[in-house]
Amino acid sequence: MPALLTLALACTAAAGHLPAAADSVDTLRQTLQQVTVSGQRVRTELRAEPGASIVGMGLLRSMPRVLGNADPMRYAQALPGVQTNAEMDAGLHIQGSDNAHNIVSIGGVPIYNTAHLLGFFSVFNATHFASMRLAKSPAEPSAANRLGGSVDMAVADTVARRASGDVAVGPLSSQATLTLPAGRRASLTLSARAAYANLLYSRWLKVDGEELSYFFHDYNLTLTLRPNERNLVWLEAYYGGDDAGYGGGDYSMHTSLRWGNAMAALHWRHEAGALAIEQCAYFTRYHNRLNLDQTTVSLGLPSSVATAGYKASARWRRAEAGIDAAWHSLRPQEPSVSGNFAPRNASVERQRAAEVSAWVGWRQPLGQAFLLAAGLRPTLYSARRVRFGADPTARLEWRVAPGARLSLSGGLRHQYLLRAGFSDVGLPTEFWLASGYGQEPQRAAFASLVAEAYLGRRAWRVEAELYYKRLWNQVEYGGNVFDFLYDDYSPADVLLTGDGHNYGINLLVERRKGRLTGWIGYSYGRARRRYRRQEAHGWRPAAHERPHELNAVATLKVGRRWSLGTALVVASGTPYTRVERFYVLGGNVLADYGPLYGERLPPYVRLDLSVSYDFRLSGGRRSGINVSLCNATAHDNVLFYRLKVNESEYAYRPFSFALRVMPSVNYYFSF
Repeated sequence: MPALLTLALACTAAAGHLPAAADSVDTLRQTLQQVTVSGQRVRTELRAEPGASIVGMGLLRSMPRVLGNADPMRYAQALPGVQTNAEMDAGLHIQGSDNAHNIVSIGGVPIYNTAHLLGFFSVFNATHFASMRLAKSPAEPSAANRLGGSVDMAVADTVARRASGDVAVGPLSSQATLTLPAGRRASLTLSARAAYANLLYSRWLKVDGEELSYFFHDYNLTLTLRPNERNLVWLEAYYGGDDAGYGGGDYSMHTSLRWGNAMAALHWRHEAGALAIEQCAYFTRYHNRLNLDQTTVSLGLPSSVATAGYKASARWRRAEAGIDAAWHSLRPQEPSVSGNFAPRNASVERQRAAEVSAWVGWRQPLGQAFLLAAGLRPTLYSARRVRFGADPTARLEWRVAPGARLSLSGGLRHQYLLRAGFSDVGLPTEFWLASGYGQEPQRAAFASLVAEAYLGRRAWRVEAELYYKRLWNQVEYGGNVFDFLYDDYSPADVLLTGDGHNYGINLLVERRKGRLTGWIGYSYGRARRRYRRQEAHGWRPAAHERPHELNAVATLKVGRRWSLGTALVVASGTPYTRVERFYVLGGNVLADYGPLYGERLPPYVRLDLSVSYDFRLSGGRRSGINVSLCNATAHDNVLFYRLKVNESEYAYRPFSFALRVMPSVNYYFSF
């Protein structure tokens, strides 16, 4: 305020409007006529808001591309507190939470499986979206009923005035996005992407002599209509699927895997002064099927989950309120077995559930430097019987100085849909189930303290975060694929239940402007679990835990045409359960396991490099070529240990991805 008064006095004095010296002791009576304040705007593709990070999709233009794709989820994992995953791991672990604790969505509509190509990249075509919002905890009352964080892909909320497009052609996949105006008040955006891995990579797509075939496709549609300045209506749709096959070679076995998502949503937003209302009706579905065929046995393993929902919210000045209603239909794993084993078609009950949440929130300034935000999210959940839960949240923010703040947040949360499975390496072997069918809803209490400051005229941003989360009613899959062959199968019989806690610290230093931009992040985090069965007693690390992780992401502009990108990750290895001994009985391999997650894989190291050159950069047109190297140092990253069994060999060995270095050449064109 003193600086503002000094500016006003200086301007009025220069204009001849200062009162006499005797009057200056009294109230300043003159009016400041006109002041123009100018400053340099910092344009960055990584923006911060309370409790969340916003990543602009423009960042991915210069970043390394894994097999031709710069994937949004890969760069979400480069942020502190979001664990990096190895190749063939499709999970997303935020602040130590399990993959199933997070919600990944398009415009707030959940997508239940986001993995393409065995987890190498996601179902999100970056050119179709404008930004990605990542929240590390459900600290807002509007957050979904999940214990972890959220990732939401958002389209542009403007109507295009002219046609534009983006095309990329690579050795593994190609993609295209086209935006067309439909009159003065509407526009249509279409995106398509498809893979053809076997055309160019067939000689390398083999493991132990077994051929891997793979194909995926996905499509996005967004129709945007703005009838007037106060209303915006948009329709979103997504459809995509994967088809993989693995077989031949030593095992005389063929495995086929199919999985896919479908989503449609209609949104409406109305703004009138301080009042903003938004509504959404949607349907989303995910299905998968695993088929395993050998000379002596055939196994089918389908599952699916579908949700129809309605969401509405209203914001007026400091108050906000809303309702979320969802109806779920789930089919957990339902195995069918034939061959030398006794034929079995397990009758797994189809599960149905409904959850209706009403939430309210209030923001109250406390003086000039403090802000208190609080909310409540009560939920009615019905699955066989009705349950009630009420989840409070609160955040206290202190603006220590211009460009510096301290924020303390916390709350409680319930999660009613659960997920489990005997593999998370990008294969469709995980399934969803509803609490109330033998499992209790999951609960969490969480708290975090965040300090943030901008330095050097906002050219730099530094952030530090402490977090803790207590978990109840956690589930872990305690079986394996042989359960379907030898025993009467029931999902409830193979699930371990218990408690857990996560805690850690995240540090971030970001360079926000200049030719060199990017960030360096370090995370220390522990995720511990304790299950009730004897074979898993005591506190143990979660399957995804990486205590230490360092990420560095940077882009460098060289002239007008060249841009360089790099992404480095160095992280602790994840835990695994070691096989201590195995033996063959009646032609079948049996194994004795050591302590649950008692061993840890070697550290994970990956350096990705990228060079982009623009052939043309004028008149709104851009074309060029991108060359990328994934794992440029050829570091041998062990993915897991496995039993290798064939007619002449029985061995327990580490497994790494077949291609140490994955090069990619990609041609792009946009207009």
